[in-house]
Amino acid sequence: MGITHASAGGMLNLLRPATSGIPDCTADAAQQEADDAAAIAAAAGHPALTECQTTAALLTEFADLNPDEHTDEWAFSAVERIAECAYAVTEGYEERVEELAREARGERAAVTLGRIEAQGPVTAERLAALDDETRRLLEWYADPFPIEWLVAPERDTFGRILRKRVAVLFHGPGGLSLGLRDVLGADVDIIGIDLDGGAVATAVAAGLRVIHADVTALDPESPALQFVSIIALTPPCQAFTPSGLGKGRYAAAIEVICRVIWEAGAAAGFLPWEHSETGYAPRSGDTWDEVRAPLAELEDPRAGLMAEVVIWPLGMLARPGDNLLECVMVEQSSALPGEIEQALFGQLTQAGWHTTEAWTLDAVDYGASHRKRRFMAAYRGAEKPFVDVVPVTPIPAPTFAQVVGWPTGRTYLTRGHRPVDPATGRAKGGGTRSADLPATCVTATAYGWADSETGETISQSDIGRLVGFPADYPWAHVGRGRGVRNKAQQAADAVCPMVSAAIFGRILGDTSWENKVRAYVHELYGIDTGITLTEPEQMDLFEQEPVPTAKAA
Repeated sequence: MGITHASAGGMLNLLRPATSGIPDCTADAAQQEADDAAAIAAAAGHPALTECQTTAALLTEFADLNPDEHTDEWAFSAVERIAECAYAVTEGYEERVEELAREARGERAAVTLGRIEAQGPVTAERLAALDDETRRLLEWYADPFPIEWLVAPERDTFGRILRKRVAVLFHGPGGLSLGLRDVLGADVDIIGIDLDGGAVATAVAAGLRVIHADVTALDPESPALQFVSIIALTPPCQAFTPSGLGKGRYAAAIEVICRVIWEAGAAAGFLPWEHSETGYAPRSGDTWDEVRAPLAELEDPRAGLMAEVVIWPLGMLARPGDNLLECVMVEQSSALPGEIEQALFGQLTQAGWHTTEAWTLDAVDYGASHRKRRFMAAYRGAEKPFVDVVPVTPIPAPTFAQVVGWPTGRTYLTRGHRPVDPATGRAKGGGTRSADLPATCVTATAYGWADSETGETISQSDIGRLVGFPADYPWAHVGRGRGVRNKAQQAADAVCPMVSAAIFGRILGDTSWENKVRAYVHELYGIDTGITLTEPEQMDLFEQEPVPTAKAA
């Protein structure tokens, strides 16, 4: 049993750093040993030193039971760390003390987990039966993810994963997850991450698992992510949309973002080098924070979040050990600069993502209001997806009036009440639309959309339904007031669930996704969507690979 769950740096830290005050390694061995013993005695009882000593004893025992070059190296490194920690404690290097303690604890958690796995399949019952100390250790190791994500998912008799794990970054209120769970009915294990407390509260109230955290503050090399099959990222689009200031489309911003994207490849160890056995140069040694550092130059920091599209999947792959990651999916503004998209795909391709594709899709073709977005996907497997992401015919979309329950013949304002231009009969400055057409793209100001004559406004439930959420979706707000704008912003930022179902239908090979979307739209709005009642023909698992039908842009 190898220690594949250990932190990337822990097991490989064979040399003691040249920290001021630590004796020269060329000193007399006996004197060195005496100095080490004195430092250890002086630091005795410090929690960090105790952690290092406990881990060293565990790894020494492990090496004795499993003797080979690697285990001996790990044990030697762990013993050496005891003295280094003692010197750091006595000389007040608190940051280094904490770093060494985390490193040691991570290795202890890795060995503990490995021993649990060696005893047989790690079931939910076995995890529930863990003693308190072991559970706390593994919860710390997995944090902020659940401890069950530390162990491999169950497989069927063909070796296929029964419940694939999906990580959704910039999760929002749940549009992507809703498409997977409620529209497709996919049996997958989804965990989202989002910084917006209101969006997290909404998603959790809807029964989704979402971690309230800053994506850039988490570690893509977490041991809890090595069994994730799909990672989906929907970074904020405001920096790229034509309706905003578009600071992410400035030439200087594009240059910075692309530079960071390429640096991420070097940091993860995917810089091509012909003299290496693996075909790649060693990892650059830059931390992910150091890779991200140039993004601080951007006028709109949201634009820099596009770099996470490569930082996370490449970081997940960079971690030693088995890795199940097979697909990355991205949603962004349809105005995303081509240079950034090319840099993303170039880096993923360089790291072994054999198939890349992209589409600009409008949610109105999937039964919702207008919402044009750019979708990108990359796959590591040799097989290409064969399910088309475009419906055979556009799925009928309801009119604005049908969604909000208005009679025909009305118009609505999207920019508040403005003086009417006598020449056109429309409000000056635009913003007047017929309610007998599918709605324009929902924005954060949708809470103020109103009947042009009566002033009747629409509700948050209406706003959500325009995007594709059920009428009873539990929109929530955290903080003072009613959060009217915050909840509207959540809906404006969300991925349309019907489009999510189409994208994931292709990724998962669900040939029934279109019929499922039509059924969902029919149930949501009560309109005729041309549902096919017959069951689709079952796939032959041993047939030849179908010819791809999707047209990538």
